[in-house]
Amino acid sequence: MECSSLAEEFRLCKECRSLRLDTRLLTQDPANGSFERTLITLSPDQCSLCSLISRWLYRLRPGISVSENDQKAFEPTFSTGTRERKSGDGRSEIVRRFDALLASSRQITIVKFWPCLYPVPSLRHLCDTNHDQAFPFPTGRLIEPFVDVRLFRHWIQLCLNKHGDTCARPPWITGSDDIPANFRLIDVKARCVVDSIVKPSYFILSYVWGPSGNDLCATSANINDLKKPHSLSQRALPQTILDVMELVSDLGAKYLWVDRLCILQDDDMDKSLQIPQMDTIYSLAELTIIAASGSSAHDGVAGLSIPRKLNQDICPVSSKVALMTVPTENSFPSCTYSRRGWTQQERLLSRRALMFTEGQTFWSCCCADWTERLSLEPCSSSPDIIPWEVPKVLLGSYERSEFYRDFSREQYSTLPRFYALKDFSNESDALDAIAGLLRRISRVTGDDFYWGHMLDGFFDQSLSWRKTKIELKRRTAMCPLRSANPSYSVYFPSWSWLGWKASIKFVLDLQLIAVPNARLSPEIDFYHLDIEGRIKRLVPPIAEAECSAVDYSPLLHNSVSGSWKGEAKVTVNYFPEATSFKDSGRLLFWTSHAELSIKAEERVRLGCVRLKINSDSGLTVGYIDEITSASNHGMAWPFIKYDETALQSFIVISRKYKKKSLQSSQVLSAQPILNVMWIKWEDAERKTASRISVGEVNEQAWINVKRDWRPVILQ
Repeated sequence: MECSSLAEEFRLCKECRSLRLDTRLLTQDPANGSFERTLITLSPDQCSLCSLISRWLYRLRPGISVSENDQKAFEPTFSTGTRERKSGDGRSEIVRRFDALLASSRQITIVKFWPCLYPVPSLRHLCDTNHDQAFPFPTGRLIEPFVDVRLFRHWIQLCLNKHGDTCARPPWITGSDDIPANFRLIDVKARCVVDSIVKPSYFILSYVWGPSGNDLCATSANINDLKKPHSLSQRALPQTILDVMELVSDLGAKYLWVDRLCILQDDDMDKSLQIPQMDTIYSLAELTIIAASGSSAHDGVAGLSIPRKLNQDICPVSSKVALMTVPTENSFPSCTYSRRGWTQQERLLSRRALMFTEGQTFWSCCCADWTERLSLEPCSSSPDIIPWEVPKVLLGSYERSEFYRDFSREQYSTLPRFYALKDFSNESDALDAIAGLLRRISRVTGDDFYWGHMLDGFFDQSLSWRKTKIELKRRTAMCPLRSANPSYSVYFPSWSWLGWKASIKFVLDLQLIAVPNARLSPEIDFYHLDIEGRIKRLVPPIAEAECSAVDYSPLLHNSVSGSWKGEAKVTVNYFPEATSFKDSGRLLFWTSHAELSIKAEERVRLGCVRLKINSDSGLTVGYIDEITSASNHGMAWPFIKYDETALQSFIVISRKYKKKSLQSSQVLSAQPILNVMWIKWEDAERKTASRISVGEVNEQAWINVKRDWRPVILQ
């Protein structure tokens, strides 16, 4: 009788009632959400839930075919194991999301639901009651088109009071971190630019410039005028900057850093002081305000000057529990902000961030991730309650794999996979926009970097990076180098992953950095050239005796190992201390070179072509693996004329290593396999070359082919 009355009040059909949503979504039994795969027949005229799902069927993105059967039924599922915590007595508490899937495909979600208390609490009410209401689970809550700043003040205070040094002084910030010289800030009260005080407390804006046109920027000509009180009130500023200045004032802060108004945009010296230290500038900010809505600085911030897109549908399922719709897709990866090159390091380098998207605002710090639509933050009156945690990807605010930060070698190795595909208004920014992040990794690991490549012990290995998608495009812009005074520009080198727009697999094979103490002796001595042709050693020599956690025993069984090497005849010029080395991005080294043919295997595996590297007698000595199109192998290298009939030039760059267990410890084992680079000669003398791809050859087979030992300038 009770079930019948509930069905009448909440209009649930028999099949939807059988799902027992009020108990399966909220439980202490992890197995309570499991059920056999089934289809629910839609009854939109009799059931509120079926009616809501039917409406969302017609909101599916274009290109998804909805069959007649799909319009009659859906498949229910409970997402499990994603929101769990241990209560005080050790029991598991679980909150599940409920998803309605397309009947014809489990890969397509019609709508996602989050459980809520019923009646569904509103954010405005929670702010009115000073956030003292404790909830038994992280209920969804109703938000409005414009934000309630009181929630953001509450988040900031919670972080300051409860997270302590974990957020205030994370391990990747050192005591020696300090703002750069000539550091400027916007005084949001006086509405002008000011020279920074010592150890300032400031907020920072991360946003998309978009087409700037004649927008106001700080220059050497107008900076003195911009320092006059209320000068910014008399200028036309982009709406996003105006919105954030107002927000910072409402949050009770005084200073805001905005790149276009705090760095002199026409002064190379000022840029050289500020841009390489973006890691410090963002890390020391109390809060980063991320304007991820819109595509330019003129669009304003969603929730501040323009209303948000809410789409919060509610469906009660019992007298105490309701369902609230949440976006079916994470829209963040497709927004303009996410695709821009500068924004990746700005997010990663921020201790605390407040991100504004089209649908809601998110908080992220070193200890917590909160959102307007879910009550995840702890109740101020219940300090001992264990907080709920939801992965960022499920909140819809970050990419699945891109956002984590420990500034380790592992993070460095995976970084280019995302960064190298980012968009830039000026491609020349590709090095500048990651310099701060590399600098922070360097400060944590002690590793030095050169054109995005780790130097000590792994530089030669990092030259073997590979792409993971068909796209491969050279960056043709000139890259400014800011370490010298004055700065100057050179072309991006072909050997560096920074010189390409492509999806990079790894800069370093993860096996190499999985052994923390490993240090490899390079097979080749690398030097670099300055713009006047002078030579300087790039990688210090490392003797095998200095290489810990490395096993060379596999090479002892190969009597010819290393016999392909000759003498490196390099005279290094002496540089007085007063003489600056102006890097050209070109490498100089002596190496083994051979002209061999290539032949694609007839069968292409999952979009991957394997090229055989053949000797003049037709013997296969090695392979090149690339992602390409099954119908056209040449698409893997669109910048060259693909010709299997012509001899191609290959040079040795490093040796292959594999991780293995040796006497109960992990070591890197040297293999009788050489990493080779497929190159294209750029001059008639065949001295200067550029990179095409990389492959592997058997060391013995390489020694048997016709080869020569020669100097190469790799540009």
